[in-house]
Amino acid sequence: MPWMTQLFNSEQANGDDVRGPFPKRPLHRIALPGTHDSGCYVDKPISNSLSKTQKQDVNSQLKGGVRYFDIRPKYLGDQQFTTYHGSLYYGGMLTGDQGILRQIRDFFEELDEEERELVILNISHFSDFSDQAHQQLITKIAEEFKGFLVPFTQSEINLFDTPYQALLTDSDENIASRLVVLYDGALDTPQESYITKRLLTKDAFPPGFFVVAPKYICPVNNIFLFDQYANKIYVEDWGTFKGMLPDQYDKLTHRSNYNYAPNSNWIVPSGYDPHWTDNAPLGVDSTMHLLSWTLTPQSIGGDPITYADDYANPALASFFSKGSRWANEQSYDSTKDPQINIVYVDDYRSEVHNNDNSPSYDLAMPVAIAIQLNLGMVGDPSAW
Repeated sequence: MPWMTQLFNSEQANGDDVRGPFPKRPLHRIALPGTHDSGCYVDKPISNSLSKTQKQDVNSQLKGGVRYFDIRPKYLGDQQFTTYHGSLYYGGMLTGDQGILRQIRDFFEELDEEERELVILNISHFSDFSDQAHQQLITKIAEEFKGFLVPFTQSEINLFDTPYQALLTDSDENIASRLVVLYDGALDTPQESYITKRLLTKDAFPPGFFVVAPKYICPVNNIFLFDQYANKIYVEDWGTFKGMLPDQYDKLTHRSNYNYAPNSNWIVPSGYDPHWTDNAPLGVDSTMHLLSWTLTPQSIGGDPITYADDYANPALASFFSKGSRWANEQSYDSTKDPQINIVYVDDYRSEVHNNDNSPSYDLAMPVAIAIQLNLGMVGDPSAW
């Protein structure tokens, strides 16, 4: 589903007087649908109950409109990589003819030349990695996506402040759909010594690869990803248990109450306030904000798919449409309220947009909501 292309060419999106035309908006003013543990779509009879988070492979997620992927690699040896979730579950292979990297490449090769899509891979939570494994994975990605990666290094651009069209345009003025890699974009894991060492070299990573601050500090163009996992077992508050919805609302609207390093797995470097900056209606410069709409049911039984289907995803649209939460007692308006850039879910297609008069009819709800976020006010789905 080339929905970003449609917005790129849309009169409605390009008539936005607040954020500007879609092609000229910086990435931190654009919204994307994303999947949590994107590679964990493989059936494993014993470990599904703890770890399977998606029902479709990554190529199908791409075709369904997902544009942000949480990829967690495990090194198997002999230049082979899989995805994983916990100690017992292996998801889809990253490498190989049917692997996730090839699935993504197939998606890009099937796009028309006129299409204008952007895909972000956040690769993190490395398991059984050595320096050599990091080098092998980076090389494999760079080779697999030659010609498709964003054609700039971190020393050349600020990824999140660069206009959308500029991200897709190379030095010869060729415009094409592109891929971005955030390498170790997770804030709740320790620093990777391989990355800190590599950042000491000039143009540490190939074009299209970026790291997030302040976990990793670059000489220029530091970017920030607000990704604070809810780690809750209920949607709303229940007794003494705080729910996912109030947790994520508080993190969205009171960012400065939260520390950059949520689990103290790394130390915020001197010179940086340990807490996030205050909100801004159109988004904080150089920063993207992830709405972590995932439940963690393991502590009370049940599996992630069931909790997504029965509880989390049915409540997603109302998070945006309930007027009493947002500015001026209206529904969420991305031209006024703190910016949400990534709508991040399990089993992304368990709820679909069912307004048959809408151009978003039958799209997965996170995809339909992301489109609305890029247009302005979300409101009741029956109205769009």
